[in-house]
Amino acid sequence: MKVIVEVSGHHCHISRRDLDLIYGKNYQLRKLRPISQPGQLTTQEMVTVKAGQGVLKNVRLVGPQRDSTHVEITLSEAYQLKIKPPIAPYSQAAGAKVGVSAEIIGPRGKIKRPAIIVAYRHLHLDPKTAKKLKLKDGQQVSLKISGVRGLIFNNILVRVNKNYLARVHLDTDEANAAGVKTGAKAEIII
Repeated sequence: MKVIVEVSGHHCHISRRDLDLIYGKNYQLRKLRPISQPGQLTTQEMVTVKAGQGVLKNVRLVGPQRDSTHVEITLSEAYQLKIKPPIAPYSQAAGAKVGVSAEIIGPRGKIKRPAIIVAYRHLHLDPKTAKKLKLKDGQQVSLKISGVRGLIFNNILVRVNKNYLARVHLDTDEANAAGVKTGAKAEIII
């Protein structure tokens, strides 16, 4: 099966509690544009993230609000910050203290959280497509990308949810290594 590739840059998912602390009580995120997964959106809001020996400015908030706050970066950014965040799926980071400590700064305050992770590359599937492919949530597949810099990514985590559209998410490091951009198609290898 061919699937659409989406490239994800650094971003921050934020909880209601933390949004209140850094943007102000009852602040409402302002939609910039929707992203492919239904109900998900990039927002106009950005934060500054301090960690290790560096700073990441203009880190976009992605909505809607989550149960917990975490920041997703690339391994190249981790190297620049001189930190070693875990490579973790969002579900592991949500509600757990698995990330590297970071100070997240907004216009009205700042918080310190064990929040930085490198997101595990993953494949979103709806239950019908997952069943057709005989895949279950939590399994792993490979992804073949063709082209001049084509390669095969192993260890793509399958995430199944009734609200998902079939898309594979790679971070900018991974996409650059394969010379691929958002919208390209790649082949799932089971």
